[in-house]
Amino acid sequence: MQTSKLVALKLPDCRFVVRVRNGPRLGTIFSTDKGWHYQFDGTPREGPLCRNAEEALGIMEAVAEHEHMIEEDVRA
Repeated sequence: MQTSKLVALKLPDCRFVVRVRNGPRLGTIFSTDKGWHYQFDGTPREGPLCRNAEEALGIMEAVAEHEHMIEEDVRA
């Protein structure tokens, strides 16, 4: 699963590790009994409930861009 700037690699147990394309790891996307969540590495809490993993990845990309977590050369 991927966007133009992020790549999510599937792990066991309904989880994905999220990385900047050709760059560092940003966090994880995971499923609970209530739905899908995302969490950036180094943050104490997960993000809000998402409808599916694809929506979570899209939100992670928007937040990462807003917080300047994606380097300029990857944004093009």
